[in-house]
Amino acid sequence: MAQKFNLGSGRGDGRPNRYPKGVREKAVSGDHQVIDAPTFRRIIRRFYALLQTNEQLLNDLNVFPVPDGDTGTNTVLTLQAGMDVLDKGRSDLASVVTGLAKELGLGARGNSGVILAEYLHGFAELSDVWMTPQQWHEALQAAAALSGEAVSVPREGTMLTIAQVAASIKPSGEFAEYAIEIATCVRAAVKETTEQLAELAAAGVVDSGALALSYFHEAVANEMSGREMPEIELAQRTCDVTAIEYRGPSHEVMFLFDGDAESLREELTVIGESVTVTGRQNPFNVHVHVDQPGDALSEAMRHGRAYRISITRLVGNDEVADANLSGVSVVLAGEGQGLRKVVTDAGAHFVAKPPMSSLATSDFVRAIRDANAAHVIVLPSDVDCHASVALAAHEVRAEGIVVHMIGTASLPASLAALAVFDESAELAQTLDSMTTAARATRDGAVMVAARDSMTAIGMCHEGDVIGLIERAPHEISREASIHDMAVHVVDAMLDHGGELVTVIVGQDGDLAISEQLAADHPGIEFSIIEGDQSAHPYVIGVE
Repeated sequence: MAQKFNLGSGRGDGRPNRYPKGVREKAVSGDHQVIDAPTFRRIIRRFYALLQTNEQLLNDLNVFPVPDGDTGTNTVLTLQAGMDVLDKGRSDLASVVTGLAKELGLGARGNSGVILAEYLHGFAELSDVWMTPQQWHEALQAAAALSGEAVSVPREGTMLTIAQVAASIKPSGEFAEYAIEIATCVRAAVKETTEQLAELAAAGVVDSGALALSYFHEAVANEMSGREMPEIELAQRTCDVTAIEYRGPSHEVMFLFDGDAESLREELTVIGESVTVTGRQNPFNVHVHVDQPGDALSEAMRHGRAYRISITRLVGNDEVADANLSGVSVVLAGEGQGLRKVVTDAGAHFVAKPPMSSLATSDFVRAIRDANAAHVIVLPSDVDCHASVALAAHEVRAEGIVVHMIGTASLPASLAALAVFDESAELAQTLDSMTTAARATRDGAVMVAARDSMTAIGMCHEGDVIGLIERAPHEISREASIHDMAVHVVDAMLDHGGELVTVIVGQDGDLAISEQLAADHPGIEFSIIEGDQSAHPYVIGVE
């Protein structure tokens, strides 16, 4: 008998409505005694606009922890990661804040972006359907506490100082008065950071991260009062970062991590600096400065799984050889000679992946070099290959090759990205299109258990046919054929929508499955690929 497993469904979080009696009527009539979801959305848009307007100022002030002039850009990009979900299906404040914090946690950039994301994570933990000044005060306290916990070695005169100052202001009077008092005190605290850190004092500037976070509180004050605060007065608005002697680690490493985050944090604190870990559960967003990126990734893989990895040289650029390279190429990892032909016919370079195992850094280095281009887009098709790609990118940088990894976790996602690759388009546009296509693709597969083993949902016996959706078991059967299981998986995936189904048929699969699928789902476009892979008779993608 087949076992079927519910993939999960949404539900309310059961938070009580703590909206004080009579306050709702004031909110509806326009008297800003509370912050609700629409108000918070406007606050975040104001905050985003302030970061965009002052992006260059924040970059120019950036001294600590590394004078690399990117705090403005990192905070803008971090907040940008959550702007698309701001209006999607969330009617109450708690849902809006929680959804925004989650996206920021996944898309955080740089040390400042990671702390900003964790600040909103802490804020989300005490957010409610609506929030009064007292509830806002409690949420600011939670935000300050959680963002402080995320940093391995907290320092005074940083974003954390601003968070503490905002949390220390007790509410009194109208919400507008309270918000203005916070913004005013936070501004004063920003100016004091110059004397709180030796690096800032030497450069004569305020901390750029502290200023970035102050814009959040300025946005709240502006929205609640209906008036714009004047621009903050700074004694110095820029510094010569090249004149500042930096003696810290040479590389910034960032990645998403599934595993024992606390143990990883302890190990990274020993080998690196500026360690921050955001999130309460998988995936965590990890940031560290180290001299040897491979050491940080090795620790990550020892404690769990690292993916969506980025490695950046801090202060200055690597020596780049004049390799006379040009153009853009794509490298795609996968299994099967049939798939190799499909990929190479599409003009990409194929790197063969062993069945049920990942590729080494050296495999990707060879493939990237063989691509013979200045820019190489890598589609790893497996989260376990992300670390190898990141290290390969670091290795070939000195040869004049820039690697852009689109962190695909499945072969269908990689093929969807490859399908929209346009060599003639602007690189940024191409990367955006490929990333969007990959994210819009859901994957499934069929496999046969080779031996008795324990899966995520129970005991699996040799010969059992397993249907996977998003790499998790959906159905296990001792009687169903691999053909029938593939049909079941496609049916289940299309229950959630889709217009195009790609089926990659392996050595034990049957190309004739296309006839039944087309008959069962009229109006759906099917693409059948003879992949010749051995591990999975069928690999399925739905777009």
